[in-house]
Amino acid sequence: MVSGSMLLSLDKDWDGTNVQDLIVDLVNALSAVRSLSEISCEMADEKAVIRLALSCLLSNQDIERCSFFILGDDGSLSNVTGVSVTEQAGSDVLIAQNTMSFRMGEGIIGTAAATGEMQHSSNCIEDERFTSGRDSESMPGSIICTPVFTLHKELIGVLNVSHSEPDFFTVWHMRLLQVFSNILGQLITNRRLFQQMEIQIALRTAELERLVEETRRLKDYYVSMSMQDQLTGLHNRRYFYDQVELAFAQHNRYEYPFCLLMMDIDHFKSINDDFGHAFGDEVLITVAGALKKQVRSTDILVRFGGEEFVIIFVNTSCDNGKTFAERIRDNIKSLKWQVDGKQIQLTMSIGLYCMVPESSNDNRYNDIDQIIHCADTALYRAKANGRDRVEVFAGPLADKP
Repeated sequence: MVSGSMLLSLDKDWDGTNVQDLIVDLVNALSAVRSLSEISCEMADEKAVIRLALSCLLSNQDIERCSFFILGDDGSLSNVTGVSVTEQAGSDVLIAQNTMSFRMGEGIIGTAAATGEMQHSSNCIEDERFTSGRDSESMPGSIICTPVFTLHKELIGVLNVSHSEPDFFTVWHMRLLQVFSNILGQLITNRRLFQQMEIQIALRTAELERLVEETRRLKDYYVSMSMQDQLTGLHNRRYFYDQVELAFAQHNRYEYPFCLLMMDIDHFKSINDDFGHAFGDEVLITVAGALKKQVRSTDILVRFGGEEFVIIFVNTSCDNGKTFAERIRDNIKSLKWQVDGKQIQLTMSIGLYCMVPESSNDNRYNDIDQIIHCADTALYRAKANGRDRVEVFAGPLADKP
């Protein structure tokens, strides 16, 4: 398309004497178009893209100044950037431009935008399309204004080129600018599409990240729910079996002792039978809250089932485990409720198993189910001996200090 238009001009301008100049003009025109086609549409700043395009035109053509008026949301055309032969073409530093704007149909620039057709003034001082009263010394001699469109024929703005001399521009310049403005429109369109695509990708990525985070939170929630007793808010049996492995690992690696307490509320069935399950639930919630206050953040407290609770005091000797168990028993015994004018008090029986370093040498006592069985045996002994007491499992190894 470029070569065909330019060769047509060669045919018209051929006079046998200026062919060398025409060839130079053709090479310069092709250079300008090539430089424009090499501009990346991925640049973030549209103003920088337009300025670089104008620099390509200025570097390869004998024009003095070019600028671009972009169409705003309000329908006006505002000068967004420009370059001249006195400035450094292609500089990364954007030189501030005089703020100028035109309405649709106003002046030669507004006329180019309104009609969608190139406008040419060979003598600006005598042209009525220029704003009256403008300083004649700053007015160019000749000017071409070319509308620039998107691929869908929507107006982007107006490309404006000028020279200080009247009657400077030829048909050659007009045809070049027509080609140049078409490619510039494609470049700006592609850049805007690219930016829209990046925005959409960013939005989709953010949405995907939000969904992933929401899925993670839901997963954590349901995992937490599956390991939490809904009535008391304590962890449940499943959580206990997950966490007790850590206590075993510390015991086996560092010989840290730990104590397992199996606890049961005495005569809890009678509480439900005499006062109803709602009060029974209230008792369980209150007892759970009291137990929370007796454990450290590193200890393991769970509702094992029904009215049974389990605590593992980590890195705790057997003597300290007994002290903790007695303190818990006394604390539960001090709790009071008022039901139907009656004051209700409870007691708790506790079975204690001490996992001391010597226990690791006996495989019978290095299995969690076996240890629970030992603590449970001590618990039943406490109930058999009158309840409201702490019993320590009296195995062959647990009796050792």
